[in-house]
This record gives sequence, structure tokens and C-alpha cells, in this order.
Amino acid sequence: MANRVGILKGVQVLVVDNDRDSRDLYTFLLTDLSATVITVGSVKEALEILNWFTPNIIVSEIRFLGESIYTLLNRLNAIKTDNGNHIPIIVTSTSTTGTHDQIPDVEFDEYLLKPFDLEKFVSRIINLVQEDVTENFSSNVLVYTNILSTSQSHNRVEFSSATCRNNAKE
Repeated sequence: MANRVGILKGVQVLVVDNDRDSRDLYTFLLTDLSATVITVGSVKEALEILNWFTPNIIVSEIRFLGESIYTLLNRLNAIKTDNGNHIPIIVTSTSTTGTHDQIPDVEFDEYLLKPFDLEKFVSRIINLVQEDVTENFSSNVLVYTNILSTSQSHNRVEFSSATCRNNAKE
């Protein structure tokens, strides 16, 4: 993932998972890509964090002992209703049961069955927070446009009205 260093610059992620190893993995991976990451081990902690922190995206385990992710999803629904701010959520699970079909009234953006491919995980985050990634990453690319086009002819910079990508050949 070396070619993606800095791609999540300015993106704030709230990780909600009762498994310490999963929280540590997500933190290591996402901070390495320049995201700001806050991790919590319960739905209750996540609800407290949302009182003062507005993430660009949430990554959450679906199963919690004695708690329901439904409470968190309802809170995100209320935030969207109150101020129009949609916070995308990627729900993860180690079980093939407990999918989003069991949560009928609330939607989430992605469902990933653990273990999952980390490249795909990062790509899904990028897709869900595309506007934030584009705003933060495109300014870095624009600064180097001249260098890329003159001294590194094997690189190509593409521009469009909504995105700016640096496509380097490997």
C-alpha cells in the first residue's frame, strides 16, 4: 500500500470494535495512510465520542456483548435527520449470520465479513469518503504537477471536475 501513503490525509475515522487486535490493526493501517483514528471498544463509548467528534466514516463490528449496534445506527440516522450530515458506516463481522438483513429499519453503507482483504477495505473507505479524500489529496497532487509531467514522464496526472488522481506505473 506504499503507493497510497497520505491518501486518507484529513479523514477522521471512528473504529468501534470489541476486539483489541482488530482495533489495533485498523489504527495501524489507517494512520499509516494519514487518517486520524479514534478507537473504542463498545457502542456506549462510540455514542459518547459522537457527542464531541464527527468522523468522516465509522468502522464497526456488528456484534457486541450486551449491546446492540442498532443503537449506534439509530444515532447516525438521527444525526442525518437533524443536520443532513450522513456519516458512512462499514459494518464488520466474524459471523455469516447477523447481516444487515437483521437490521430492517436502518441502513449502513458496507458489510465486510472478517477476515477481509485490507486493500479492498481501504478502497471502500476511499469510495465512501471520496469528497474528503479528493479535497485533501488533490491539493498535494496539484503542487507537484509540473514535476510529474517534466521529470517523471512515466507518471500521468488526470484531472476532472470532481477528482484528481496520480496514476503511477509500477
